[in-house]
Amino acid sequence: MLFNCLPSPGLRPLVSHYWVSRNNRQVTHAILPDGSVDLVFAANATSTECWLFGTSTSAAEVPLVADTNYLGVRFRPGQARHFMSLAAKELTDHHEAASEVLRFSLEDVPEQIATPQVFQRLDQLLANHLACRHPDEHRVDQVIRWIEKHSGNVRIEEAASMYGRSRRQLERTFLDDVGISPKLFASIVRFQTAAALIGRPSAKLADVALAAGYTDQSHMTNDFRRLTGNSPVRFLKKHVAFLQDEND
Repeated sequence: MLFNCLPSPGLRPLVSHYWVSRNNRQVTHAILPDGSVDLVFAANATSTECWLFGTSTSAAEVPLVADTNYLGVRFRPGQARHFMSLAAKELTDHHEAASEVLRFSLEDVPEQIATPQVFQRLDQLLANHLACRHPDEHRVDQVIRWIEKHSGNVRIEEAASMYGRSRRQLERTFLDDVGISPKLFASIVRFQTAAALIGRPSAKLADVALAAGYTDQSHMTNDFRRLTGNSPVRFLKKHVAFLQDEND
């Protein structure tokens, strides 16, 4: 079973949450586009590995190993840049060994995955890194928050105006910091809004499409199929855990 935990308040502008799955019994894990980079640990009796997974542009299934403890750090969109040496676009639909691209040591985290103290240890390591390398605020961070605030229902020309540069310059910066274009990111945010609404009791698809800012139900269905490989109804059946997380 997957458990989520919030980081310390000082880290929340940069880190969405931590997650852990101990003594895993699943054979695969579904990944959906979310615009975020994840730091993922896997530890069992014989090995320990750690990777940085970039954001995905479509749904994918990642193979898992039985009897393994998994631990993750999900960075907020655009914020993994403070912790890694690569541009986010170099990780999109891809992953790299954390030891090659992280700017700080993970020290004893893998050994603590099975303990309740592991989240506090992550807090400590991330905070120590930021104390030595203070995070810089980019204009693109304001654009990311603006897109999220409007549930993805924005015009990219308006976003470029807020950024203070051309649309092309905004797109280059978005690729570097988020890993995808601002247009795709806005589509993902709108999809996430609709997915959360679909998970509510007695939700009607036509009403959800309208509330999420789609032109109609068909428009929403096309977006779901493009980003998840499923219609909204099939998505609802296959991703109950995702919907519950979104509604917590």
